[in-house]
Amino acid sequence: MTGPAEGKLSLDAHVYLNEEELDNAHMYVHLKGYARATVTHLDIEHPSLFDLIPPKVRTFIWIVGIEDGILIRTEKGDTVKVSYPLLNTVLPQGEKTKTCVGGKLNGLFIGFRKRELSKLEAIAETLLFEQQK
Repeated sequence: MTGPAEGKLSLDAHVYLNEEELDNAHMYVHLKGYARATVTHLDIEHPSLFDLIPPKVRTFIWIVGIEDGILIRTEKGDTVKVSYPLLNTVLPQGEKTKTCVGGKLNGLFIGFRKRELSKLEAIAETLLFEQQK
C-alpha cells in the first residue's frame, strides 16, 4: 500500500537517489498486520523510485549502514541513500546486510533479516510510544 495508512509510522527522513535529494519523499515503518503487511518492513515512497525495481519484483541486494542512515545499491548500479539517524540502530555505520528489497507502486520496500528486523520493531515501539504522548 502506498501513502499513509493505519499501521504505517511516518519517519522524517531525507531520501536521495544517486546523490540527488528527492523532494516530498516519504518513508514509513510499516507494521506487520496492518494494510496487508505480512512482516514489519520499511517503505520508501517517491515517483522517481518506481523504475529502480519493478512493482511486485523482489531481489536480494546489499544495504550498508552509513553515517546517519542506510545506503541501498541496486543491481542496476543506482544508489538510494536514506538519511535518518535512528536507522543506525538497525544497521550501524560500516555494517552491511544482503536483504530483500522489492518494488512497489511509486517506491521500494525493505524486508530486513531477523537480526535487523527486531531492531526495526524496537524503533517502531519507540515511535508508537512518542505518538501517544
